[in-house]
Amino acid sequence: MITAYLLRCTTRPAAFFLRSCSRPFAHRHAALSIMAHPDPRHQENDDKRDENAQKVWLNETSETAVQETAVQEEMREGDRSMMHFRTTPQRHPLNVPKTWKNPMQNHVWNTEEIEERMKALPTHTPETWTDKAMHFLVKRVLYNGFNWITGFDKTNPTARSCAWRLIILESVAGVPGMVAAGMRHFRSLRTLRRDYGWIHTLLEEAENERMHLLVCLKMFGAGIFTRTMVISAQYSMVGFLSLTYLVNPKALHRFVGYLEETASQTYFDLIKCTETPGTHLHREWNNLKAPTLAINYWKMKEDAMWIDVLKNLFADETNHRDVNHTFAMMKNDDPNPYVHKHLEDAAKAWRLEGNDSQKKK
Repeated sequence: MITAYLLRCTTRPAAFFLRSCSRPFAHRHAALSIMAHPDPRHQENDDKRDENAQKVWLNETSETAVQETAVQEEMREGDRSMMHFRTTPQRHPLNVPKTWKNPMQNHVWNTEEIEERMKALPTHTPETWTDKAMHFLVKRVLYNGFNWITGFDKTNPTARSCAWRLIILESVAGVPGMVAAGMRHFRSLRTLRRDYGWIHTLLEEAENERMHLLVCLKMFGAGIFTRTMVISAQYSMVGFLSLTYLVNPKALHRFVGYLEETASQTYFDLIKCTETPGTHLHREWNNLKAPTLAINYWKMKEDAMWIDVLKNLFADETNHRDVNHTFAMMKNDDPNPYVHKHLEDAAKAWRLEGNDSQKKK
């Protein structure tokens, strides 16, 4: 019985191999017979099949040529010469929607909130010696020195000087929040303790300032000199701010609070000049449309203007001013009082997005 089973196991593969080898010869014989005695009906079907295949190939070739032409038209100069997937006709492999949305939700300002903040520009009066040192550094050294270097005239500035000023200002303003958030992150890991919600607010501040920079770059270009200034300022500011936060975190938050006071004052002056007839900014900025990036970021109306963007920039800077002056008066392990505000901002943005989607439907 065992012997019969072994013989059956050994003979079956051999038989299968012989049948497999014989099939190609049988197919070849059949093909040769058909070629020797062709059927007219088969010939007609073959001609139709070849004609259809040629049409399909021509259609695919033309579609490929159109796509390649579109790709070449969308090619960008420089190292980044590839199209972004959002501009391609193909679907993303992960089904990512082809619409931009910032993953970190910012505060969406309404007209009433902006007008309320423009009624007054509160400033902090320095009390401690660190407050006085940071106040002198920001208000006397940095602000006046920057105005003197750029030739900035706050009463009637030129559009060119303002564009250069905004790019430098926002590139620097995005550094402190990231430095402070990183320091608190490492402190939480090092001490094995909670951060009490500070990191998120500081990261949101850094991201908000970075978005300010990107919005300004949508309107104004940055030359070699501007890029050199941005790189130099970043290298110097990162080291200075990191050392300051290691020694005295409150001093850094007070520094940022005073810096945001000057930024708020700058945007306030730019708004007034843009709205005042006869000024340089009114002539060059009053009729400018808001970039799409700004409209999506602040959930603005589709017909928003550049002056509306300036008002949102101003409101953001006043918020950073208040947040950092508040942090400068708190202990490092106090709970962040702005956590609930972030949740409210997210809920408000979701409601606005829901209303927009319903209107489109």
